[in-house]
Amino acid sequence: MDIKDAIRQLNIEKKARLLTGEGFWSTRGCAEIGLEAVKLSDGPNGMRVQEKRPNHLGLGSSLPATCYPTASAVACTFDPELCEELGRHIGKEAAAFGVSMVLGPGLNVKRSPLCGRNFEYFSEDSYLSGKIAAAYVRGIQSTGVTACIKHFAVNSREYARMYCDSRVDEQTLREIYLTGFEIAVKEGGANAVMTAYNYLNGEHCNQNGYLLNTVLRGEWGFDGLVVSDWGGSRGQVAAIKAGADLEMPMCDISAAEVIEAVKSGELDERLVDKCVERLYEFSARSQNILREDFNREEHAEFAAKVAGESLVLLKNEGGALPLKADERVAVIGDFANVPRYQGAGSSQIIPTSLDNILGVIGHSPLKIVGFERGFDRFGGESNRLLRRAVKLAERADTLVICLGLDEDKEAEGCDRSDLNINQNQIDLLKSLHALGKKIVVVLSCGSAVLTDWDSYCDGLLLAHLGGQSGARAVALALTGEINPSGRLAETYPLKQGDEPCADVYSASPLKSDYAEGIFVGYKYYNALNVPVKYPFGYGLSYTTFSYDNISVSAEGIRCTVTNTGGRDGEAVVQVYVRAPRPELEVSPSELKAFLKVRLRAGESKDVFLPFDEYAFRVWDKTARRFVSGGVYEVSVNTDSAHALYSQTVEIAGEGCVSDGKMSYKEYFDSHISRDEREYNPQKGMVADMDTVVADLVYCKGLVAKIFGNIARISKNSDDKIKSMAMDWLRVRALMQFMNLNDIQAQGFLLACNGHFFKGMKKLLFKK
Repeated sequence: MDIKDAIRQLNIEKKARLLTGEGFWSTRGCAEIGLEAVKLSDGPNGMRVQEKRPNHLGLGSSLPATCYPTASAVACTFDPELCEELGRHIGKEAAAFGVSMVLGPGLNVKRSPLCGRNFEYFSEDSYLSGKIAAAYVRGIQSTGVTACIKHFAVNSREYARMYCDSRVDEQTLREIYLTGFEIAVKEGGANAVMTAYNYLNGEHCNQNGYLLNTVLRGEWGFDGLVVSDWGGSRGQVAAIKAGADLEMPMCDISAAEVIEAVKSGELDERLVDKCVERLYEFSARSQNILREDFNREEHAEFAAKVAGESLVLLKNEGGALPLKADERVAVIGDFANVPRYQGAGSSQIIPTSLDNILGVIGHSPLKIVGFERGFDRFGGESNRLLRRAVKLAERADTLVICLGLDEDKEAEGCDRSDLNINQNQIDLLKSLHALGKKIVVVLSCGSAVLTDWDSYCDGLLLAHLGGQSGARAVALALTGEINPSGRLAETYPLKQGDEPCADVYSASPLKSDYAEGIFVGYKYYNALNVPVKYPFGYGLSYTTFSYDNISVSAEGIRCTVTNTGGRDGEAVVQVYVRAPRPELEVSPSELKAFLKVRLRAGESKDVFLPFDEYAFRVWDKTARRFVSGGVYEVSVNTDSAHALYSQTVEIAGEGCVSDGKMSYKEYFDSHISRDEREYNPQKGMVADMDTVVADLVYCKGLVAKIFGNIARISKNSDDKIKSMAMDWLRVRALMQFMNLNDIQAQGFLLACNGHFFKGMKKLLFKK
């Protein structure tokens, strides 16, 4: 009997329970069909494998693992080969821990720099995100472990993430927000996809048939496992119909709903069988994983290599860097001693080791005269810390000042309120600048910040959130042992409010209008000539490069790259394409090819960057498909704002047709939805599974008021984990996290709606 026949022989009760987890981090097994339970784990930038039973959020202590640089850093390498090797390292660690699925990478587009989870995502550019994600996936899956790309799709903010409806037109959806996932599926071969918490055009992502069946499974040919985010289901019956498979974590409520739906004829049992079949295939692949321990020192060294490749030199006035051995250097700034090396939330890792800049630089050839904290990292004023820093600085020639965003600024579940680092850090920088010393700033952050203070420093090195070994990379870059080669994967704006979605980003918890459409990040800034501080693709080097013999064809770009300086270094060749869009007054230029070229001092290389299927396609709104054709402008750039060479090339094809052109303002206004629903819960409301937990205070029952008030207090807590947990959490997810079955859930709702004794009977006695 083959597996399909074996699955059909199972009763619906067993099959339904297979489609929800066993606890928080494991699937269920079934001996009758030889289905083994397998372990899943968070892991975008390293493994978070929990050794003890997690709490109600699925969070708890985890085993030490290598903490690699976050995705926001890794994307700046512009190096898929390195990222594939990183994926292999993560896959090896997953295998060592007995993990069969890594929940990552995350490749949501950075629509706004305010998104609190941007450190977990690669870029504001979907093409770069897709290429880097595909490399991650290939690396992870080369070890036999499954990579689960997330969060599918259009999950671009944390505010009200479990409630918000992302409203986006089809062209923007296809070109911007799905392209990265498409590349990761087609080129990376991702075997699993995690759906997002949010809604997409009125339909929840985990039960969105257009997203899952039409696009993912239909057009892209994906036949892997679709997994819900934890507590991210709004009903397993609708999810199965839409193309989703596995709901996580364990949810007896969903299993009961599936059983009832099949028995009533609402749900075709063959769809359930197909889900179990895909789960079986995932489990069967997992049995071939070679479980071997990993060399912790070797992995820590590789983490340092990745961190070094990601460093972006933003400013180097007067050759401030690299530092010379005879310079007397004072190290100032709390981040030098207590590093910011990762973000907060479900990706948080206990590292196998942890370097800090102060400790590493102390073993360098530099003459270190001392260290001072200089500031309270959370923004508190301290004249004592400032005075001590100034006193130390007076004894030095050069000041290395470590600034950045504190841990409360970047976390899963909440967005940033502004783009600033804390003012006390800027005040310190200004005070030290007044001494007339050379100043080099090392900046630690997981997403873009305003750097209008950079006139007070001579050198500015962006260290990102560099993982457990990031400090080693910083020290090597400061002393010139490595040459920074990273390029920005997101734009650093000149001032807050310049970003294209500023007016609509978090205007409502109910919806988020993607009114800027395809004009995301640098595409907007360049098309509308909005000045920026540091453009996408920007990065300096300790050497210089020239680009000669450039030629453009429909097949790709050829050029000669020469290292014209005195140090070995790496150039990043970037190719941008402006497609003919007859419906727009201005068409954005978009990254369509890139290549990192390693060159010794004085060396030249001839390179070829081929165009792929994404280079010339645009979405035709009338035909509702991708088309290509017409005259395209192709340029070779050093970054998104600076072209070295530009040429037009004609591509055969039908192209897009339009009756007239639209200005950006008209375009923006036309993308704002007219549905102005109000969120207005009122006293006397009746609770159901879709009710927001904090709104239970409006219900009749005492139980509702207790839970509602607990949720409201937690939501407003300074504790980010508590606040995140109750941010627009639904009753259904609460029941799931409390591990209640369907009878108990009915009892909870009865008690919330004033039927205390009836409800408590079901809650306590499960009948």
